[in-house]
Amino acid sequence: MDINTDLVKSKKYITPIKSSIQNSSQEYRILATLRYLYPGRFDNMIKSESPDLQDSENSAGIEVTVAVRQDDMKASRAFSELCQGEPEKKEKYKEIIKNCGYSCDLLKGEKLAISSSGTSNEEKIFFQDSIRKKAKKCPQYRMNFSTVGLAILLPEIPTSYAETHLSEWISEATHDTGNLFDFIYVISHRFCIYYDVQTNGIEKHTLTQEESNRLSTIGRMTAEGELSLLNKEWL
Repeated sequence: MDINTDLVKSKKYITPIKSSIQNSSQEYRILATLRYLYPGRFDNMIKSESPDLQDSENSAGIEVTVAVRQDDMKASRAFSELCQGEPEKKEKYKEIIKNCGYSCDLLKGEKLAISSSGTSNEEKIFFQDSIRKKAKKCPQYRMNFSTVGLAILLPEIPTSYAETHLSEWISEATHDTGNLFDFIYVISHRFCIYYDVQTNGIEKHTLTQEESNRLSTIGRMTAEGELSLLNKEWL
């Protein structure tokens, strides 16, 4: 992966991504992150369906899920519109954000930010449910792949408590579902965690904000057709 090309560094988005390709963009972002952090390991993996990422040569598949509630997604999209949209619609977007359980605050320099009153326990419940739901599909993937994993994208920055306890939450959830997955990746803005379900081994890589932003940009550019897996950014 070459995330520092002029094309990626100069790319700036001023509008939200279309909802029709948002899932595709997230899947490409995960694939880009894995290729970037683990050179050579995912060179043959491509985006597909059931599971979402597939490496036929090595008989490996990775299902992708995004650990975010519907209200979180609505609040995030409304916040994007609030920052970029028409002035006369600002109150409308603020009301949507409020109804989703978020507050909208003005920081220094008149920069807006949203925050949630959610608890760490709510984070745990939702995170573990995202694993349990996808585990139901795992047996059907075993018919075509000898190794099956799960990649969880955290679109919102988790609390420090959640980050500290993610491995514990994964262990509990995978045990409840019969350890169906071989491994689990958890990808956030500032880290990527690899969890080996069979051995309970854990490995963590950190990401800078710049790296995370460029990987996300590559994911979106690929989903929108500006890049393909044959471009130098992916190689």
